[in-house]
Amino acid sequence: MNDPRIPNITADNRVQSNTAEPMEAHHSVSRTLELLAADMNAYPERMLPVDTHLFDRITSLVGHVDVDLNSPLSAEDE
Repeated sequence: MNDPRIPNITADNRVQSNTAEPMEAHHSVSRTLELLAADMNAYPERMLPVDTHLFDRITSLVGHVDVDLNSPLSAEDE
């Protein structure tokens, strides 16, 4: 899958990108963000803050994992 447009996300929540391409160049991302913004504008009452307990739980599960979306899955992951 080695798509240079897909950034690597490290355990410390930093994004490492190999391209200087602006986000607008990624049509699917831009379209998804547009749909999300439209939904947020239409239904602002559905917007809820992330509960600190949920955040702590998520961090405990995956907070220390580096994610490289460009690396292929291993055979045991498929």
